[in-house]
Amino acid sequence: MPAEKNALVLTQYRRHQSGQIGIIIILIMVVLLTVGLSLAAQSSREVTLSRQEEESTRTFNAAEAGVEQALSTDLSFAGTQLHPAPAVLNGANALVDYTITKVDVLETRLFQGVGAHVQLQDTNGNQTATQVRIDWSKENDCVTQQPATIIVSIYSVNKAVSPAAVAVRHQAYASCNRNDGVAVAATAGTSPYFKSVTIPVGATDVFMRVRPVYNDSAIKVTSAAGAALPVQYYSILSTATNQAGTESRAVQVNRTLAVEPSVMDFVVYSGGTLTQ
Repeated sequence: MPAEKNALVLTQYRRHQSGQIGIIIILIMVVLLTVGLSLAAQSSREVTLSRQEEESTRTFNAAEAGVEQALSTDLSFAGTQLHPAPAVLNGANALVDYTITKVDVLETRLFQGVGAHVQLQDTNGNQTATQVRIDWSKENDCVTQQPATIIVSIYSVNKAVSPAAVAVRHQAYASCNRNDGVAVAATAGTSPYFKSVTIPVGATDVFMRVRPVYNDSAIKVTSAAGAALPVQYYSILSTATNQAGTESRAVQVNRTLAVEPSVMDFVVYSGGTLTQ
């Protein structure tokens, strides 16, 4: 009898152990399945992101192709804007739409000693503005910020004589009194800029260069009288959209005019022979 009882207990114990092992196996399978599904989902996300990045790169390259196409375009077009019909360029899987806009206002920030070129005559030699307004410096505290003084060099070419006579005149305008003999310019008023000056333009003036000294400076050059200034630069905006319409990228660049090197700010002109 005791032997039969022991056998019964052993059988129940084995059944109990077998049940526990089954539960453990099921738990392990659940964990492995969860890990597997997680890895599969992660791999799927990585593939999707990789495809999106590749498509985004292709679309961006197509937008850059639009910029290159615009840069190679003849810019002597009529009107203020050129907007060709959107097209697929160089076999790219994207529709490229670019616009070229003529800009007749020069607004930028200059490092100290670096000059900006301002065109006064168009490509046909016509001059429209009779006065040029220059606003500069968004710093307005002469004690702590030290706003820049600007030096304006105006270059003129008299073609009525042979050979053509080239001359340059320099003018300086200060933001603050530095006791250097440069007169302080008028306050810009409602403009976001600190100082402003209006300069008359002569019939033979071809271009001017504006150079800040003592400090860097933001500048804005516009026409103060007469019609607008000639084109100062071309603004190009190129947008590309893939054929599925799910990716869109835009690139904007400015094409400046062919200008004289900055050494022109320091050139000495002479009608005869220079002697030391």
